[in-house]
Formats: sequence, structure tokens, C-alpha cells
Amino acid sequence: MANKDYYSILGVDKSASADEIKSAYRRLAKKYHPDINPSEEAANKFKEINEAYEVLGDDKKRANYDQFGSADGPQFSGGGSGAGGFGDFFSGAGGFGDIFSDIFSAFGGSRERVMEKGDDINLSMTISFEEACFGVQKNVTISKIEKCPDCRGTGAKNGKEFSTCPDCHGTGRVRFQQNTMFGTTIREAGCTKCNATGKIIKEKCTACSGKGYKKVTKTVNVKVPAGIDDGQTLRMRGEGNAPIRDGVSGDLNIRISVMPHKVLVRKGNDIYLDLYIPFTQALLGTKIEIPTLKGSYTLSVPELTASGTIMRLKNKGVKALNREVYGDMLVTIKAEPPKSLDKNLRKALEELDKNVDAKQYSKYQNFLSKR
Repeated sequence: MANKDYYSILGVDKSASADEIKSAYRRLAKKYHPDINPSEEAANKFKEINEAYEVLGDDKKRANYDQFGSADGPQFSGGGSGAGGFGDFFSGAGGFGDIFSDIFSAFGGSRERVMEKGDDINLSMTISFEEACFGVQKNVTISKIEKCPDCRGTGAKNGKEFSTCPDCHGTGRVRFQQNTMFGTTIREAGCTKCNATGKIIKEKCTACSGKGYKKVTKTVNVKVPAGIDDGQTLRMRGEGNAPIRDGVSGDLNIRISVMPHKVLVRKGNDIYLDLYIPFTQALLGTKIEIPTLKGSYTLSVPELTASGTIMRLKNKGVKALNREVYGDMLVTIKAEPPKSLDKNLRKALEELDKNVDAKQYSKYQNFLSKR
């Protein structure tokens, strides 16, 4: 999503109002809808404008998109396999239902059959700290409902042995008049003769017994992007269950759990390390090998480094999602005293304390002066 210019797709400026965006979407949806324009090019264009309006038609998603380049903001949700592409179009969010009700009423005076979206499939995946930082591909096996390939989801033998329902004329919807205390109204409901499919099956498909769908076990290749974080959800559009009637498949939502690293801690795109060294090395200075995401690194600790000092290693953190930007690694120096003092060590430290001018401890002296 972050690499697409949704404003250009809808043909509006970034300053366009909500009404202008809605108007542009209605115009394009009317032009490219697959039921009106059956070409493959139109279908791809329809998916693209639908995705754009899903973001720009929602105030929160639009604000995130304008600021972060993604509708999900600084957090990550979404992957996109290209298998579906219609997103949440049929869920009713963002005013899609009202828009298409208006569009279809302009054609022949009756509304086309409402397309359904199949159920989503939700699962969890656990990956290592390194896999989250660098990305990984994994296969998952799922059980899902798919349209029967033998009848192409029609339920009819060879996908041909059916006729158009005479009651709804293939729309799957019928209108009827209802008298109420407020007067006469026209209502609409699913056609009972064809079970809202718009088709009357002459001979059932033997592979699915006329249902038009079947339960299958499928292995899906999941591409986990570099930079994904614990608790985020990867969405693969169109990899969920197929709808019972005409429509698009649901999504496969994978919640990511990241195992902790032995010593490194991640916060956003930055990596943190608490580095404990002997207090004498903090005074004298030292070089020490530390772990990073890309192998070991020799860290130079200057002499007289105070405990709590933070050393920043630029661009040694985690890659940002969908961008060639990296966080930093922040190493906090922790000067560790020995567990015990023997007689000789205590004497040596006492001698050191005598030889160091009290003025050397400026912060300590400043504290004493303010008590």
C-alpha cells in the first residue's frame, strides 16, 4: 500500500474534500465495475480504485496514509497476496454499500445482485527475533472453502447446466410491495426460488453435489516482511474462504508472535543493549565485542565512561516496514562493581580515593553544594 499514490489513482488532489473523493470514486467505480466492463484491464483498475477509496474514504486511514505512507500508520497490518484485491469493499465500511446501491439503480431501474465476501481465516505464527528483523518466508497449511473448479462455483454440471431464474431474472433479488400503516412501500429480499443465486440448476455438479464449493486443504506461502513486530497482523487478501454465492474470497489474517532475543531488546525500529562491564574498565577504557543484528561489532568504550552512558550506533537497528530506513542500536554502559572486596583491593581503592582530587567529581560537588 505504501508504494501506491491513491490520490493519483482516484484522480484527485491531496487537498480534496471527502465529498470530492467520494464523487471521484463513484464515477470510476461506475466505469470499471466488472459487471459493466468485463475486461481484465477494467477488473484490475476496479480493484485498484477500490483499494484507494478504502483508505482515502476513511478519515483515520487517510490521516495515517498522509503521515506514514500506510493506512495502518506506524504499526503494520497487511500483506496482500494479489489473490483477492477487493479488500474490505463488501463489508459495508466507508459507505461502499450506499455508493453501489446508487450506481446500480441507474442501470435498468433495478439493483444488481449484492456480491458477498467470504469469511476470513485467522491464525497465529511464531517467528524468531532475527526472522522478524530480516523477513522470512514460511509455508502454512490451512483448511478453507474454495469454489468448485469443476463447475466454477455455479453448482451446475460443467458450469453450464443452469438457466436464469425467471423470478429475479438472474439478479438474486426480488422486489415486493408491502402495505403498512404509513402507506405502501417497496421492499427487496433474496429470491427464494433460486436461493438468491440468480440461477436454476438443471443438473447438479457431481464433484460438489450442487453446492458450488468444497472444503480443501491448501499450503500457502507466507512472505513475512522485514521489520514486522510482535503482535502485528499480516493480511493476505483473497486467501480466506470463498463466499457461498457470487463474490470474493475473504482474507487470511496471520497474527505474528516474535520470540525474544537472548540479550537484545527491540523498541520500534531501535535495538537496545544493556552492556555490563567491570567498573575498572569503565574508568580505564576498553574495547569489547558486542552482538548486533548483523554479527559482532567491536565497541570502543572511552576512559572515564560513567555508568548509564548511552552509546548510539547509527543504522544498526531494524529496517522500517516498506522503507529502506533503519533504526539505531543504543548501548547503555553499566559499570559493574565487584561482588566483594578483599583486604588488598580495599586498600588499593582507599589509596585511589585519597589521590583523586575531590574537584574531579563535579556533579558530586554540585550536589553537595545544593543540599
